[in-house]
Amino acid sequence: MESPRHDDESHGGAAATALLHEMLLRARRDGEEPELSDEQLRSNDQLQEDEMLALEAIYGDNISILSAKDGLRCFQVHVHCEIPDGISVSAELSRDDNRDQNSRFFDTFSVQHLAPISFTCLMPPSYPSHHAPYFTLSSQWLDTVKVSSLCLMLDTIWSQQLGLEVVYGWVQWLQSSALSHLGFNDGIVIQQPDSMMGPVDVRVVADIVSVESAVQWLISYNEEQCHESFLIGLHDCMICFTERAGIDFNKLPCGHYFCQRCMETYSRMHVAEGTVLKLLCPNDKWGGIIPPSLLKRMLGDKDFERWERLTLQKTLDSMSDVAYCPRCVTACLEDEENNAQCSKCFFSFCTRCRYLRHIGERCISPEEKLLSLQDRNKVRQLSKGNFARSINLANEISGIKEVLRSSILCPHCGTAISRVSGCDHMLCSNCRQPFCYACGKPLHRGHSSAELIRRIRQEKH
Repeated sequence: MESPRHDDESHGGAAATALLHEMLLRARRDGEEPELSDEQLRSNDQLQEDEMLALEAIYGDNISILSAKDGLRCFQVHVHCEIPDGISVSAELSRDDNRDQNSRFFDTFSVQHLAPISFTCLMPPSYPSHHAPYFTLSSQWLDTVKVSSLCLMLDTIWSQQLGLEVVYGWVQWLQSSALSHLGFNDGIVIQQPDSMMGPVDVRVVADIVSVESAVQWLISYNEEQCHESFLIGLHDCMICFTERAGIDFNKLPCGHYFCQRCMETYSRMHVAEGTVLKLLCPNDKWGGIIPPSLLKRMLGDKDFERWERLTLQKTLDSMSDVAYCPRCVTACLEDEENNAQCSKCFFSFCTRCRYLRHIGERCISPEEKLLSLQDRNKVRQLSKGNFARSINLANEISGIKEVLRSSILCPHCGTAISRVSGCDHMLCSNCRQPFCYACGKPLHRGHSSAELIRRIRQEKH
């Protein structure tokens, strides 16, 4: 068991300690603190010490020891209300910051862990023989009227066992019975501050917060505690089905979790194969994203840089108005006339034929481009041209020949299109217009393979 914290800065600790000392001074001034014999004081001190040891052993890191004047014992306990199966929370919210009653509605959500109630206590010398401990209560999700009712209930418990140690009984009651005492057996209801009217006990240490703030606090605390519970628990990996501790898992925003070894292998495989757009949650039904921060931790600097580069490239490829410069392969934005200018080398080109911009003139066809390159190659062979450039030119000629051999030109824009599989109905990747791969003509109503066969037979005859 961890030792208790010694901290004055715990939730409301400083304000609560100051209020407790003020309450003790007021009681002494009003004669409520009796004068006790040395023997009685020693007996009370021993009982307090025994009770503190028991509280520290039971509550461990949920109890914080606070510094107090005159050597008195002062501490704070974070009391967690028992909700073994979780509990629903209904919050009264307003639309568009409108405080009108008609604009209010209730939003309901569930939590597995409820934010604690802070119980701060000061043991006077007269406790437990003559006087109850001084205490304060605070909560960031309960309104002051409800917290006041809890204070009154603790007074009732003391009155039923005068002269006995009561702190453990108080904390235990707050844990097990506070929610039912407040009428929250079927769920917690958080209402707007102006909906809760009633007297407020001086022992309530709390600021009036908005319902939205209370809801945010409950949700944040629940998520943190669920994560902590996950880390210390045992779970089965959804890929290799091996049982491991939660600390050895990567949990994705979609809620699915996989062991670190499987996730690293899975991520590196997609990066190595270049299928980075498929690098999503391995659960096929959801396909949730994997945060870049998690990928960087799994992949390392080198593979993560490759992932970033491939993701950017594939994202640009999926954008219809992005073209790549034929000279330096820099991504460029295409204008309405299918032209673009490279921001790196400033080459202005036609995005359809990838040649120099030719406003008002038709695009050069692949056949014309091939003839042009062959003529340029003959000239270079007769001259003492650069050998490397000659090799590049030969490679370009070979590439164009292969394109002409294995593709059909789009009848709309002249782009070479190759078919991998499927029927003859094609959609140009450049101009997005349909055409027939078999005859190379635009598609029209009634165009079919049967009609094409009939036309070919007529041409033969």
